[in-house]
Amino acid sequence: MAAITLRKIVKTYDNGFTAVKGIDLHIHDHEFMVLVGPSGCGKTTSLRMIAGLEDVSEGDLMIGERRVNDVEPKDRDIAMVFQSYALYPHMTVRDNMAFGLKLRKLPRLEIEHRVDDATRMLGLKDHLEKRPKQLSGGQRQRVALGRAIVRNPQVFLFDEPLSNLDAKLRAEMRYELKTLQQRLRTTMVYVTHDQIEAMTLGDRITVMSHGEIQQVAPPMTVYEFPYNRFVAEFIGSPKINVIPGSLVQADGRWQFRLPSGDAVALSMREQHAFAAHAGKSVALGIRPEHFLVAPNATSVPVQMKVSVVELMGDHQYVYLTLPSHDGVLTMKCGPHFRCAPGDTVTVHWDTAPAHVFASTDEHAQTITLPQGFARQL
Repeated sequence: MAAITLRKIVKTYDNGFTAVKGIDLHIHDHEFMVLVGPSGCGKTTSLRMIAGLEDVSEGDLMIGERRVNDVEPKDRDIAMVFQSYALYPHMTVRDNMAFGLKLRKLPRLEIEHRVDDATRMLGLKDHLEKRPKQLSGGQRQRVALGRAIVRNPQVFLFDEPLSNLDAKLRAEMRYELKTLQQRLRTTMVYVTHDQIEAMTLGDRITVMSHGEIQQVAPPMTVYEFPYNRFVAEFIGSPKINVIPGSLVQADGRWQFRLPSGDAVALSMREQHAFAAHAGKSVALGIRPEHFLVAPNATSVPVQMKVSVVELMGDHQYVYLTLPSHDGVLTMKCGPHFRCAPGDTVTVHWDTAPAHVFASTDEHAQTITLPQGFARQL
């Protein structure tokens, strides 16, 4: 197995467009690392450079102790699973999985042993003689995984492998991938635009935007301590509520002044940077589950108007509006809270876990992070 290190990696195309802008990233041996971000953020380009399918314009790319910038893909000891299954339609499952090993001229018994191990692991023993058209989408993806597993590589690379599956199959395959990594203890790098996949699969996740790394950390660290507004809005479903306003101090306590002129007391522990932003335009980020229907020790009541209610079974989403704020805000609450569109309700804002961003800019840094908090953990 092997670690992967990207040092000042740049990818610039012939037309002058820079897709990846000098990123630094260390992926530990045996780690499941997820690269996540919107379309065009550079995550797939980064993965393809690791695979050797894209040339590195600048920087050093290491797999283990070896610099692989100029090493051919076939010599990097990696296996890649693509968004498309790319199975040979005329071959059986067994032959699809064995094909790459036959090209490498491995002994027949070794090939059979590896294929048998992989099919047992992936629950494909009863499908070995079937062709791809006889399989479901989830089974085809398992065959694509098996074709990579039999290679026994140092590194697995996944390029949005679940995006063609329906919601039920995606959930099943997330479980399969996580258990697979726990069994194999192999370094895995996984690209997705789906933040749910990132949160559920990754040991750490790398959030990217515009060819740059925004934050690298374990999933719950990224969720609870987003480095900037972009990360806070991208990670989390429904996404975090962001309200523009300003910081003011009254009676020795910091408050967030809303566009309406009303002020909400701030109770988060990290307020060391507030003085430098007093009176300036900032933004408050508060997640839907921190809008409460009943008060707690740190919450503040705010009158809000109900716009839409979505019942989800074990919970509901209530969409709310504020005076002099154009956006719609989301509250996640239990199914027994009763309200209807047009109602004015008291919502208790728990600001202890909330975030304050240095400005209303998309990439404004979070100023409520613990002192010394690093972008990459």
